[in-house]
Amino acid sequence: MRFAVHHRADTKQRLAALAQEMSAWEGAARIQDDEADRIRAAIRSFGHAQYRPGVRIGGVDGSGDYPSLSYGDSFVYVTVAHGAIYESAPLNGLKELPCPEAELSDFCWIPEDEVQRIQAIDAAFERMVGQPIQEVIEASDYRLLKERFSRRKSSVSELDAELIRPHASDAGNLGIQLRSVGELSAALRVIRAESAPNMVLIDSTMALPFVSRAKSSLFQEHLKRLCCVEACTKGIGFFALSKSHGLPSMEVIEKLAEEALGTAKAEHWFLRLPDRATGEKPLDMLAGRNLPPQATVTYLVRFHRNVPVLRLDMDLNYWQAHVRGETPEATLANEQRIFEDLDHAAHDQRAYGYPYPIKAGHDRASLTDAERVALRKMIIDAAVAAGMRRTLFKNASSATGHG
Repeated sequence: MRFAVHHRADTKQRLAALAQEMSAWEGAARIQDDEADRIRAAIRSFGHAQYRPGVRIGGVDGSGDYPSLSYGDSFVYVTVAHGAIYESAPLNGLKELPCPEAELSDFCWIPEDEVQRIQAIDAAFERMVGQPIQEVIEASDYRLLKERFSRRKSSVSELDAELIRPHASDAGNLGIQLRSVGELSAALRVIRAESAPNMVLIDSTMALPFVSRAKSSLFQEHLKRLCCVEACTKGIGFFALSKSHGLPSMEVIEKLAEEALGTAKAEHWFLRLPDRATGEKPLDMLAGRNLPPQATVTYLVRFHRNVPVLRLDMDLNYWQAHVRGETPEATLANEQRIFEDLDHAAHDQRAYGYPYPIKAGHDRASLTDAERVALRKMIIDAAVAAGMRRTLFKNASSATGHG
């Protein structure tokens, strides 16, 4: 930004109005006294974890270049995703285990032609997941959830036909879909791995944006629920960990945690958000928010005082089968075990306060500028070798000085 934005009167006026809007929102009462008492009573602590024998934790993340290049009215999209598995070690903290099947890269050419576009998108999804689309829809429980929440029964073929497949030039939506499918495909590979971990983490939420709509869905919604189904069957915790909790008045909740635990700047605590699915009355502060998401149990957790509160989403079926005990005390013990395992993975110096396996997946999947340039060159060279014209490949951002 080269212009003197801080000198413009209209900018200052808009910033002043913005500050007033934010101040009014921040000052609005969001937690009543009785609800504060409920939250304070529900906050639980867990121990600082050292060596955790037998614990294996996987982490997955994805990235890509959306699009990498254009060729006429068609586009080339690149997707990469990596999964990593770490095991608790008595001396080294975390020891990495090999999992080469969790390394994924895909090159997708999507033309604007209506028929070819759908075929290309479907082919990319099937390459990454390693299964036909209808097979994923059939094996996932998303179809059952959609029937429950939308009150419309759909066949596998109907759900396949109604999948949202963006136009080739809709880079924003295609990028989200391809990256999400890449990440979840890598997560599914980790779940199915011979050295499968006790839990698998993705940097996301368990939200299902279209599950309440009678028609339309995203392929990644079906794939996400397939991960939940297979992980639950194997007793693996498939958890979505997000740095954005989407909640108001977090500073109030943190203060309540300090009061509940009797310590300033409290750490090593968690709060399960009450929900009817777990037999509890939802919090009034969550009215109008999709929290917890459908078929999900949501926790707030803090591992370290210098790291913000994180949100952890857990499949409701997994919670009912493997976390909920016969008594509240048994449930609490299972929850504490999970968070102590995660805390052990969050005390690696490379990502203190955040489970390192998911950070490892992120570091390996992130493409540098140099890698993006190299991939574009490789794509063009391969296309030219196949008889295509080099001059017709374009990188719009680079050509216009934005790259």
